[in-house]
Amino acid sequence: MPDTSYQEMINVKKQFFKTDGIQCFHAVQSFVKGEITPEQAHEIGIKLAEELWGDKFQVVVSTHLNTDNLHNHFVLNSVSFLDGKRFCNTKKDYSTMRKASDKLCEEYGLSVLKQEEKYNKYATSSLYKELMKDSIDYAIANAKDYNEFIKILQDLDYIVTDKNNTLSIRREPYKRNTRIERHFGNNYSKENIYKRILETQPQYPYSPDPYLLANRSYERYNNEKQKCLQYKGSISYLIFHYEKLLGINIEIVSKPNITKMTPELIQAIKKMDEFSKQVRFVCKNNINTELELLNYQKSVYEKINPLKSERENLWKKHKRGKTDEEKSSIENQIIEISKKITPLAEEIKHCNNIELRLEKIKKYELYQKLENEKKEFEKEQVRKKKDRVR
Repeated sequence: MPDTSYQEMINVKKQFFKTDGIQCFHAVQSFVKGEITPEQAHEIGIKLAEELWGDKFQVVVSTHLNTDNLHNHFVLNSVSFLDGKRFCNTKKDYSTMRKASDKLCEEYGLSVLKQEEKYNKYATSSLYKELMKDSIDYAIANAKDYNEFIKILQDLDYIVTDKNNTLSIRREPYKRNTRIERHFGNNYSKENIYKRILETQPQYPYSPDPYLLANRSYERYNNEKQKCLQYKGSISYLIFHYEKLLGINIEIVSKPNITKMTPELIQAIKKMDEFSKQVRFVCKNNINTELELLNYQKSVYEKINPLKSERENLWKKHKRGKTDEEKSSIENQIIEISKKITPLAEEIKHCNNIELRLEKIKKYELYQKLENEKKEFEKEQVRKKKDRVR
């Protein structure tokens, strides 16, 4: 019931000791104007909720009449009342929900989106934008100048529109351009992309050959993994040991028939590289406990903050520069400072990511402990029942 739904959801979270993190998930189902009554819309919403989540999750269904199009809102508890597991929101869930909704609408004789219209809807999907952002970051990290940045995006099959100081990109089958500054923030304005390219020196010359990159990354990842699984108890051991248990294990096989770098491949390679770098970082700096990690992070901030302030002042000076020669001289100074900042920023990033992964590990270990206690309790109940029968 609406009046008690909040407390009921909170009680489930408390029961399984999962009161933190994402509290709920939200979805919307809308209908064509004039095709349906409020009662029918709510009836379809209830059926959809029961089919998708009813056997595991609490969900509130609300039918709104405040727009031209009747629409249902679904608020889903993030923790299951059945087994305490968290709801994992993936691209597959959107597809499953869409298919179930279409099927119900067809049964009621209502309109559904055509395939071409669905493609345009996909353009707003989180996965598409995530891959796009990864591609832009990859292009910035591997470009020596702005022109090469554009070329790398084009090599990744993006259609790039650069006009009126606005940069937009898209990939087939999507039909709508994405203005990257609007979607990803000020850090992706043309001016800041230029700055980031200047401040980031590529470790390797850019090559559009994906086979070499994937092969090199996978071998390095596996080598680091094998080394660190020998040192049980350390943070580096935990990083790899819990990958599979937490559902973040990366398995990618480099095949000679790969002919094109894709955003999906870039994303997988980035994850492998990140895991490998984290392990090398903790081993190199002899970090074995969480306290050592926090102390090291503090020392890095003390080094990087003055350098960032110096670089920011140089950019202000660059903006006021009157000649190309003066600006070029300032850019060279910025590059030198950036060479000092980049490794420190990388270390801070590793510290933050390792902290997040340690939190996941702690939650998983607590969950495993509770599961084991629950199984022991159930075994004890069965044993007592057998004893009473005897």
